[in-house]
Order: sequence, then C-alpha cells, then structure tokens
Amino acid sequence: MPAKPIRAAILASGSGTNAENIMSFAADNGRLDIRCVICNKDGAGVIARAEKFGVPCHIVPVMRDGFDSFKQARLAQEEKVLALLQAEQVEWIFLAGYMQIISPAFLACFADADLGVNKVVNIHPSLLPQFPGKDGYGDAWRAGVKTSGVTLHYVDEGVDTGPVIAQRSFDRHDDDTFEDFRARGMALEYEVYREFLAVLISDDVPLRRQGPSKGDCLGSLPALGRGQ
Repeated sequence: MPAKPIRAAILASGSGTNAENIMSFAADNGRLDIRCVICNKDGAGVIARAEKFGVPCHIVPVMRDGFDSFKQARLAQEEKVLALLQAEQVEWIFLAGYMQIISPAFLACFADADLGVNKVVNIHPSLLPQFPGKDGYGDAWRAGVKTSGVTLHYVDEGVDTGPVIAQRSFDRHDDDTFEDFRARGMALEYEVYREFLAVLISDDVPLRRQGPSKGDCLGSLPALGRGQ
C-alpha cells in the first residue's frame, strides 16, 4: 500500500524563491503535500508564487494593536499560525526566508521524540556557526571570507543553533560583486533543500549532526525512519 503523502507547510516572509523551489519539488513528487504557505508580511513576493502553484497562502502579520508588548503580539500571531497548521494536519514545517523568531511553545508542537529534533527545517546563508542571524550573506561578504556556504538545519530554541542536517560551501571569487556572491549561495540553498526533501519522501530523515562541515554531509549521514 503506498505511503501517505507527507503534509507540510512553508513559512516565508520575502520574495519566496526558496518557497517556490520547495513547491516545485512537491509538484513533481506526489509524496510531499504542501498544504499551505504562511506569510507574515503583506505584499511579499511569496504570495504570488504560492498562487502560481495553487497553494493556499495565509497572510498572518504580527499586529501590535491591542497588546501591551511586542512579545504578546507575536505570541498571538503564532497562535493563529498554529491553528492554521493544525487544521491542515501539518507534520513538517519548512522555513524559507521566514524573518521571525519562533517561540519554544510553538516548536514544542512539532517536537519528534524519536528523531530527537523539532520537525521544523531552516536554510541559513552561511556556514554555521559562522554568521548567524538575519544577514548571513552580507556578514560573510563584509568579513571578506574566501569560502562561505549554506546550512540546512533543524530549528531549536536558539537563533540558528539547531542540529545541522547539511552544509555546502562555495568560494568567493576575486572579481565577485556581492550579487554574484549571493547568487552562488542561493543556488546551493535550492540544491540542498531539494536533496533533503528527496530523502524525506523516501522515508529516511537525516540524523542530527554535531558541528559544522564544509563538505557534502547530506549523503554521508546515517538515516532514521520518519518516526510517525
């Protein structure tokens, strides 16, 4: 009997190129069902990309009115997001340029005791633990690094501190502009995310890996069942 499709959601804030990469993969692979996209920014480019793929897109910004603090407003927004995800029975969350810290309470709803991780995945534009935070490419560029990269990781309660799934590196060329540098990294982001998704729909989830790596560690990782 064929396995049921994996129900997933994408959280994004910006132009949505990584989200489109994931939706394109899902469109070609029936084992991955993107139930919805959730965006926290009005007018973000990801909204049109979701429409192109026929994926429902919910716009759920943080609304400050009526709350005493930003923290309260953010938690109220997370409750709305969580309700949408639960209604769709989402099992996995893929972050694709989602510019918002996720609370421990939210993450706990997607904790998997068998895997030992939260079933929330993020792509970050640096070789973590170098250059965490919102501007990985910019920070790496300004630091003058000769080699940078991207990191796919499970999300934990810290900022870009979760267990690494895969890292891929690229060189900075002497004649690079920042746009060249960033484009080379983003091409790797799409590649690494797709490799992970291919493993995920084959019923093998990469085991958490400790510490950074500059090589292709995705294919060399031991694998676990999905632990449903």
